[in-house]
Amino acid sequence: MTDNSVKDVFDILLTVTEQAKKSGVQFADARALAGCSSSIMVQDGKAEKMFYNEANGIAVRVLIDGAWGFASCDGFDVRMVADCLDEAITLAKKSAPVVSDPAAVAPAEIVADHIELAGKYAIEQISLSDKQKKCLALEEAALKAGEGKIVNSMVSYSDGQRQQWVVNTEGTKVYSKVIRARVSCQLTAVEGNVRQRNYQVLGHQGGPEILTDIEPEQLSVKAAKKVLGQLRAKKAPAGEFPVIFHPTISGLLAHEALGHNAEADAIWSGQSILQGRIGDKIASELVTIIDDATIPGKFGTEPFDSEGMRTRQRVIVKDGVFEEPLHCLETAGKFGTKSNGCGRAQDYHNIPLCRMSNTFFAPGNSTLDEMIKGIDRGIYLREGHEGYVYPERGQFLCHASEAQMIENGKLGEPLRDVSVSGLILEALMNVDMVGNDFEMIFPGTCGKGGQGVPTDCGGPHLRVKRLVVGGVGQL
Repeated sequence: MTDNSVKDVFDILLTVTEQAKKSGVQFADARALAGCSSSIMVQDGKAEKMFYNEANGIAVRVLIDGAWGFASCDGFDVRMVADCLDEAITLAKKSAPVVSDPAAVAPAEIVADHIELAGKYAIEQISLSDKQKKCLALEEAALKAGEGKIVNSMVSYSDGQRQQWVVNTEGTKVYSKVIRARVSCQLTAVEGNVRQRNYQVLGHQGGPEILTDIEPEQLSVKAAKKVLGQLRAKKAPAGEFPVIFHPTISGLLAHEALGHNAEADAIWSGQSILQGRIGDKIASELVTIIDDATIPGKFGTEPFDSEGMRTRQRVIVKDGVFEEPLHCLETAGKFGTKSNGCGRAQDYHNIPLCRMSNTFFAPGNSTLDEMIKGIDRGIYLREGHEGYVYPERGQFLCHASEAQMIENGKLGEPLRDVSVSGLILEALMNVDMVGNDFEMIFPGTCGKGGQGVPTDCGGPHLRVKRLVVGGVGQL
């Protein structure tokens, strides 16, 4: 899109917000989005799916007498956008008399900026055909490394480009362009009556170089070696054990177990165990948990949120103390604070919600060897990509496809299908060692309220004094 085209969209949005001011609204913003995305999936040696999509449109939001009105339209037609404003105003006025919890908007920082986050290659520089060939090559390498035991193989690649304009009645006027790409491999292998699956994923804020420049050993061959190891591993024992988390599972815990509880809309509505806990000690003093949308190249990175607020690092927990919820403009208004740039929307058909970006445990001072040596009998969870959390109950469950026993301060037999569960705050209080390493390679799409936004998570190795482990038998 040319500079003139970017200006043309701003002109439309400025016209809308000026008209909103004349209508006497408390607050209004207008957000335009233009984007394209493509995806490819190859399965069992053939191209299974190819997808390409383009979409653009505008969302208009107004606040009148404590009630929101929201409307959106496809395209950048001036008349349709004017109709959106009229519709949003009508909805807000009709809702105001029956709103039980009036909305409030925090004073918004006035931002005027233009930021583009690109990659080594533009998305269109690499053809869909070439991307497909690379996916097939990655899959073929996995099958060769699979010793004939792989019964199903999938390699998927997706990329997208998103342009966003936000203008509000406070004076904010921002434009951003962000490119992302992601590649994954999922393998299912069988040996006798044992069936195992392994999933590997890489993603970044950047272009298709994440697909074209990687070697199979970084993704598909890695998945093949891991799934073969899982076939030969034993089932985990059941009981309560000290547990060491690999960074992939630390990230899962940061995102699922605590991150969703730290979203301020959940706190305000009573759906979070962190309600009324700001300033309280909720974890071991070794624990610091951060959400940071500004880390270069990470999948959840954004220069501005969907409300035009500049994003930044948010320290959710510092030295065990709950310091900062994740705020959008509305929750910041309710809590009497400022937005920290966490109001994110999936697209122009959706309203912004309080959302995470790149969420992680900060590194500590211990080595993995030191953690292992201090355990007589425990479990090292090596890799996990699945987890569930019940924020209002304070419960979580993490599943590790790959694990290992710890016996007398040494790594022992490999394990598979290990699940650990517990109470979130109890587990965080029981963190007694935090690694001096760090890894964040868990790019994905986080779902909330029917919307999905790009996120990443990670951290160092963590050691928890005790957790309930689900398994069978005894070793």
